Amino acid sequence: MKDERFIVTYRIEASSYEEAKAIAWAVQVEQTIEFPYEFVTDPYIKETVTGRLESLEPIEQGSAYANVGIMPNAVIDVSRYYVARISYLVDTTALEATQFLNVVFGNSSLQPHIWVVDVELCQTLYDVFNGPQFGLQGIRELVHTTARPMIQAVVKPMGTPNEELARMCGAYTRGGADVIKDDHGISNQSFSQYKDRVKRCAAMVQEMNAAHGTHTLYAANVSGDGTDVIERAYFAKEAGATALMVASGLVGFGWLHKLATDKKLGLPIIHHPAYSGGFVSPGTSGVADYLQLGLLPRIFGADMPIFVSYGGRFTFTEEQCKRISNYIKQPMALMKAACPAPGGGVTDARLNELVKLYGNDTMFLVGGDMFRRGPDIESNMAYFVERLSDLSESK
Repeated sequence: MKDERFIVTYRIEASSYEEAKAIAWAVQVEQTIEFPYEFVTDPYIKETVTGRLESLEPIEQGSAYANVGIMPNAVIDVSRYYVARISYLVDTTALEATQFLNVVFGNSSLQPHIWVVDVELCQTLYDVFNGPQFGLQGIRELVHTTARPMIQAVVKPMGTPNEELARMCGAYTRGGADVIKDDHGISNQSFSQYKDRVKRCAAMVQEMNAAHGTHTLYAANVSGDGTDVIERAYFAKEAGATALMVASGLVGFGWLHKLATDKKLGLPIIHHPAYSGGFVSPGTSGVADYLQLGLLPRIFGADMPIFVSYGGRFTFTEEQCKRISNYIKQPMALMKAACPAPGGGVTDARLNELVKLYGNDTMFLVGGDMFRRGPDIESNMAYFVERLSDLSESK
């Protein structure tokens, strides 16, 4: 059997190199065999199936890994940090998104002072988790926006009648939105039943696209319980939705992977970060935000991963956001770049700053500021589209 391996990098906090090595060893065993190593007699299990420590080094001063999971401006003692690169046999993943993540950080996520700070795929995993179907350039082609930063609108708030949500879709489309999505909190409530809402919104966007020569995508929120995810996705496509949105923090990354690889669906996918905060927020253990919100959604098939931007109501820093954006679109073998979709704090007053930071290859999610300009959201959307066009021309 071929010994093909992938590598996970962990940042370990320990009082000495020997302690860090002991923690790394515990991770190697816990993430694979979860069995007393001294009782294992099969050489294949001992030497191949068990995780293998490839390197263990003290963290370097100034390393980006040092700031992962740390409160902004906190004083840290980097002398207590070590970087462990552990390789795992690819067969341990069963070539499934769920089991892959179980190997990356299953039981060890319950231990303190361990952070997952990087993942290096092997060729087999690239073949299985081959990333976005459309990606950044594919989305640009679908919405016929070749150069400027793109814009994503949201239908909200929760409790709004479906007829009004559809009217909002029409206004956004006429205003030139590239993508319109359900708010992640609007699901299948009694006041916004899923099938009725999706039919109304999809039909409205189709009608406005045909009447005005626009190419706006409408993404239905398919997050739900179990197989409801795939059932809602198929209903959305049949109803005329041209994209899907799912929150893997709620339903699991396995469902994102399934949606992305279902050839009968063939729709671009927005990934929403709801319920992911506990993995990435400052604390004693977790997964680096650029992995949880950037890399993982991308490798499992998200075309447009949403993440929270800095300067708004969330506590992410400019440095964090830039790195998340980079992981979403940086070169990775033959995997397509996805389209970063920062939201939260994206306002008219900050657009110059945000475009300068993120670049043209970004889809800005404008929420509250779209409504602060007044009740005419068609004109509001047209204004933002023009602003982004002007900023693109000035770069």
